[in-house]
Amino acid sequence: MKKIGKVLVATSLLASLAFVSCGGDKKDGAAKVKRSKDATYKGYSAEIDPATGKVYDFGGMEVTIYDWWTNPDAEAASTQQADQMAFRAWMEKTYNFKAVQKDLAGWANHPTEVANACITADSSKYAVYIVDHRSALAGLQQGFWADLSKTGLDWKKAKWDQGLINKLRNGDSFYTFGYGKPEPRTGVFFNKRILQENGVDPESLYDMQKDGTWTWAAFEEICAKLTKDTDNDGIIDQYAMASKNDLFGPIALESNNAAIISYIDGKFVNTSNSDNAMEAWNWTRDMFQKYQRPQGADDQWDYYFGCFQNGEVAFIVEDEYNAQPNGKFASMKDDYGFVCFPKGPKGTGKYPSLNSSNMWVIPSYYDDATLAKIAKIVDFYTEDVPEYDDPEAWKEGYWSSFRDERAVNETLQLMMDNATESIQTLVPDLNVAEMSWSICGGADPMETYETLKDSWQSRLDAVNK
Repeated sequence: MKKIGKVLVATSLLASLAFVSCGGDKKDGAAKVKRSKDATYKGYSAEIDPATGKVYDFGGMEVTIYDWWTNPDAEAASTQQADQMAFRAWMEKTYNFKAVQKDLAGWANHPTEVANACITADSSKYAVYIVDHRSALAGLQQGFWADLSKTGLDWKKAKWDQGLINKLRNGDSFYTFGYGKPEPRTGVFFNKRILQENGVDPESLYDMQKDGTWTWAAFEEICAKLTKDTDNDGIIDQYAMASKNDLFGPIALESNNAAIISYIDGKFVNTSNSDNAMEAWNWTRDMFQKYQRPQGADDQWDYYFGCFQNGEVAFIVEDEYNAQPNGKFASMKDDYGFVCFPKGPKGTGKYPSLNSSNMWVIPSYYDDATLAKIAKIVDFYTEDVPEYDDPEAWKEGYWSSFRDERAVNETLQLMMDNATESIQTLVPDLNVAEMSWSICGGADPMETYETLKDSWQSRLDAVNK
């Protein structure tokens, strides 16, 4: 198995801001910046401030990046981390600033403390916050977050997570951002032994994914082959899959260019009844009714994990992290592979990937000049460390999770390339899983929508005020 030689192991879930100087040239749509011939670090040349013609100087400005997990006093755990710390120290000295990332108040109290800080609005202290779904929408509605479109930054650069930039976008205005590769999430795990025993080459799933023919129809064709009455007693006793319905439903909609909840013109909208969505719901119901191993009388709610772990079914639609060294599938006896969820007939042509990532925000109480300075400092703080900029380096963290190279080189690459941020998690008290539960249990999708739409709308109205 090929390993990547040099890789930067990130010390935290970083996200950053890039800054495009107004004096930079442009070539092929990419901004160019002037570099110093004198101030260098292992081949990296310090950036020139177009306003002064000299290396940036922030006058000792100090920026604190608040999350809920970082210990700023922790020692480097590897050579890579030590090199990152050394490069940041050079940045701080070269550009005359200070940046530190630290735990604000722990996970439970983080939303409250962020809100308190924004209400206090002490503009003499320079802060950036990492938030999740508990704070993102509430902060936006209360006017806590700065409109990042005012920074004049080049947000099309490869390092930006476009899903996070667009998550709360309203026209040209947007308020959250992210840096680096998005985490791969929901896909289809498959048991290679079961496929082989039933005449299906496991590699054929990767081949279909690669040539674009891994579709709903292809998935269902294999499921039909694997679902059998093996003893001819009229009762199905071998099922193709065991999956969690509230993971299967949303990714099925995404695969058919639909969504349960959408963010349109600054408003949250229930789009679970669109034509594309209803097509996906109906297909989901059929898949569960025909090919899902039913929950037995003595089964726990998460029985589907055991079904796959124990080699009872060939497929489970689940999140990638179950393959990680501490995940549920790490110690499985049977070999397994991992492909993206198949494409629906009304899809975009890309394999779907739904994410719910942490978001970076800057408070709105800074003037535009200060906002630009904070953004630039965060940009420098999160620069790629020289000699650790291999575009394939991200794969290093996944080799121990999977038992074949194609899961990493092909599937995870597609998931990162096609990542879309889930909107539904932003709406408080909205249990969208209840629609999946009903439909996967056999209920009519449109009747289910009609039953739930009023209660859902009341929650959407509350956040759309």
